[in-house]
Amino acid sequence: MNQDSVYAIGDIQGCLESLQGLLEQLPADAPLLFVGDLVNRGPESLATLRFIKSLGSRVAVTLGNHDLHLLACAAGAGRVHKKDTIGEILEAPDCEELVEWLRRQPLLIERCGTVFAHAGLNPNWTLDEARALAAEAHEALSGDNWKTWLQGMYGNTDWTGELTGPARMRAILNAFTRMRFVDRTTGELDFEQKEDIGSAPAHLVPWFEFEGRRERDVTVCFGHWSMLGLINRPDVVAIDTGCLWGGRLTAVRFPDRRFFEEPCPCWADPFTFKKKKTGKHAS
Repeated sequence: MNQDSVYAIGDIQGCLESLQGLLEQLPADAPLLFVGDLVNRGPESLATLRFIKSLGSRVAVTLGNHDLHLLACAAGAGRVHKKDTIGEILEAPDCEELVEWLRRQPLLIERCGTVFAHAGLNPNWTLDEARALAAEAHEALSGDNWKTWLQGMYGNTDWTGELTGPARMRAILNAFTRMRFVDRTTGELDFEQKEDIGSAPAHLVPWFEFEGRRERDVTVCFGHWSMLGLINRPDVVAIDTGCLWGGRLTAVRFPDRRFFEEPCPCWADPFTFKKKKTGKHAS
């Protein structure tokens, strides 16, 4: 295995057929880094989670909001919604083993000169601050009291340094897994706007376009935002290309940024998800 490269893969959301097709394009021993949302809304969440876990040390994962939703449901802190496809995981005989593996995955990974996080890097944080907060949440979710930490996970709390307890955990998880737009003046995260950039109100900008962004000298690779499509800039690589919605599943090899794409069948109708915005964590 070449330890000097890594293949980052966008949001799978239970679309195992697409993942297996994409992997056929990659070297058999390619090191893989999934940027979150392994499960939910797609047709084979249980099989997808089992498959990725079976790849062992070849795989690295950053947690996404749908992965956290699964963990919260397993912890008794959330409920399975009508459009979710995680119920089969919660009812599986190996559920506990899968959850134990998933909850020990980090929120931030650094590899090949690149920062990987599901939703990106909060523009109001330095990289050192992001590292520390990701480590804090990782320690909590990996520990014996992980279920307690997830009891207050849902809600639109933005980060401030004064936060403590469940609100602090909620804000950290929100930033790493739910962030899209921020206020163009303050950088405050907005959790209501979820569409493409052209549909956003004038006071909002994508987090990576915020003029006060504190870390511009690092490359951030993220998923989470299928409406963006593929973005390949010196400082930002976005790789959620709408696998679930009949788009593509994308992999990018770092550090040379060679892209690989697998066309995907449409497993979810986007119009069925355009309900009144409620701030639910798994959106």
